[in-house]
Amino acid sequence: MLAILRPLTSKSSAGTGLLSVALSPLVRHYTATDIPDLVPLLRKNIIHNQVTKNVTVEELDWIYLQKLSTGQRAQAFSFRHPIDIILAVDCLYHPTLILPLVETLDYLTVPEQTLVVIVCELRSDEVTRDFLEAWITRSPGWEIHRIPGVLGRPYVVWAGYKIIFS
Repeated sequence: MLAILRPLTSKSSAGTGLLSVALSPLVRHYTATDIPDLVPLLRKNIIHNQVTKNVTVEELDWIYLQKLSTGQRAQAFSFRHPIDIILAVDCLYHPTLILPLVETLDYLTVPEQTLVVIVCELRSDEVTRDFLEAWITRSPGWEIHRIPGVLGRPYVVWAGYKIIFS
């Protein structure tokens, strides 16, 4: 299953859901997420483009999820199937979203199964550096690589995989 995390802003957010529509023929199941206020627009466009067979839309507010205990998180949000790939596109633009994003990635990731791909516009060196530091230090076990040559400047792509230490 492929899950998409989108920014937590009403300005850009999941927008039209174009990525969901474009990737739907390539995956068995795809879940697009957004904050509650924007889920209706995302659902409307998924239905309009007739990709409801393998695309679902779910509410996911990283800040809300971060405030919950582990037990509460499982009750408030869980996918029906383990996630194979998390694709987070253009989610790094404000420092207040760094820790909620990192904790959401850690919560949704199944060690040694889930690949996390972050596609990011390099808007702020400080936000980018703080995100990478938080991703590496807040949750041990991540192996993170920069994927060069995928997009031109000012974008970067990272791939992360959580390993289990024995």
